[in-house]
Amino acid sequence: MSQAMTLDFDAVIAPMGRAEFFKDHWNRSFVRIPGTPGRFAGLLTWDELDAVLEQHRLTPPRLKLFLNGHAVPADRFLTPAKFGVPRLDAGGLAACIAQGASLILDDVQEVAPRVQALLHEFQDTLHSDAFANLYAGWHDQNAFDLHWDPQDSIVLQVTGRKRWQVYAPTRAHPLESDLEPPPRPTAAPVWDGMLEDGDTLYIPRGWWHVAFPVNAPSLHLTVSLTPPNGVDFLGWALSRLRGREEVRANLPAAGLAAHIKTLRGLVEGLLSEQAAGEFLREWEANIRPSPHVRLRRAPHEQFAALGDASRIRLAALHRLFLTARDGNFEFKAAGKLWTVPPELVPALELLSNTRTFTLAELTAKVTGAAAAEKLSKSIGVLARAGVVLVEGS
Repeated sequence: MSQAMTLDFDAVIAPMGRAEFFKDHWNRSFVRIPGTPGRFAGLLTWDELDAVLEQHRLTPPRLKLFLNGHAVPADRFLTPAKFGVPRLDAGGLAACIAQGASLILDDVQEVAPRVQALLHEFQDTLHSDAFANLYAGWHDQNAFDLHWDPQDSIVLQVTGRKRWQVYAPTRAHPLESDLEPPPRPTAAPVWDGMLEDGDTLYIPRGWWHVAFPVNAPSLHLTVSLTPPNGVDFLGWALSRLRGREEVRANLPAAGLAAHIKTLRGLVEGLLSEQAAGEFLREWEANIRPSPHVRLRRAPHEQFAALGDASRIRLAALHRLFLTARDGNFEFKAAGKLWTVPPELVPALELLSNTRTFTLAELTAKVTGAAAAEKLSKSIGVLARAGVVLVEGS
């Protein structure tokens, strides 16, 4: 088995440890982590990228070429519309990259299974959605000018090398929706150096950066991460108050001070650690799931009788978001509201889109034969509704 097949989050940040990364860098500061040459090479090879471009109908904005900070017109590397649906024009593509253009493929994990498997590790470790864009360069013209991103980024140098300049943020924690953009940096970069084969960069949201090819083939992946921020939490909290009559009412012409006091109390009641924990659980449950398709076996396994070795995963949710109500627990999935007894919650909370659990592993989370039987029946019902996938042992 290749090294790429066994990559996990700890391998990506090695030799730095997870504790150091979270303490000193995550959501805080840029860091370059030197790596061993070839450690990311198996994620996506040049030959596999060639095959992806040949076999998939990829067009802008998914596939694009950039040169010196500007998008290359699509008609220079796509076939004319008179030939039907535009397809990649290999000759035009070759001419554009020979002139210095860089190639960018968004959401590359959807066509690169090993990249997708690694992103599952990122989702579970960082409790954040994750998607990967691929950047290929050959000459010395940069694709993008100096800029900052509205999400955190982890850059993996898959093969080749590239020069980077990274600058400190000019506004702390900027948002894409800010009314005014942060000012461009005037200070010297905090790092100006070469990202070598196998190196990792972590660039938090708002840190300015620019990358330059160095007249040699270079392939890197940028994993974008969107952990929740305070605006997300406050928006969630306020949405929870829509059911309150006092919130829906118009602001009164008389008695405004008393009304504001009432609203303040409602808001303050939601701004608690307990509410924040509930928000984070719901946020993680709604991380973008990956489809797991098994056409040959699914028609027989999905509705088959469950055994201890049957493997179960969530189909279209990252996690289940379970909330207590009237002595039971509820969750939404497949367009329905489901109610389950509390004794099944420890098992159902284990379910994930990114990995499978055997029925025996799930059963070990409940107590007693009655609860185990109830769990098996419940998993069967969820399988028939398409909430979970059943995979053979």
